[in-house]
Amino acid sequence: MTPASEHPHGLNDRDFDSLFTLDKPIIFNFHGYPWLIHRLAYRRTNHRNLHVRGYKEKGNINTPLELAIENEIDRFSLAIDVINRVPGLLVTGAHAKGKLRDMQIECLNYAHEYGADQPEAAGWAWPQCKP
Repeated sequence: MTPASEHPHGLNDRDFDSLFTLDKPIIFNFHGYPWLIHRLAYRRTNHRNLHVRGYKEKGNINTPLELAIENEIDRFSLAIDVINRVPGLLVTGAHAKGKLRDMQIECLNYAHEYGADQPEAAGWAWPQCKP
């Protein structure tokens, strides 16, 4: 994220733009505070389209998936964010958004009932989240 002019491992503008585009929405899921990525990229060409998701200090004693859902960094929230930001998906993605929200609720209900995430929700597979 840091320009090459400021750090030896930084990206020059051309390489940054080739990775992150000049005018498309970017959803960046960061395992940390979102403001850090914004601070590193604020002078880049497409910063206005950069939407960073990360730790918001939401949650308490939760399962990993519950905590991710609370902080909107889970796979469901990220997919919904893509649907909301890509103009061609607004209409065609409406049904998918509803299904994704239902899956979130099912996963949360399972975690509240059993005190753990469903086994298939713990990996990278899309969970069914039904007991």
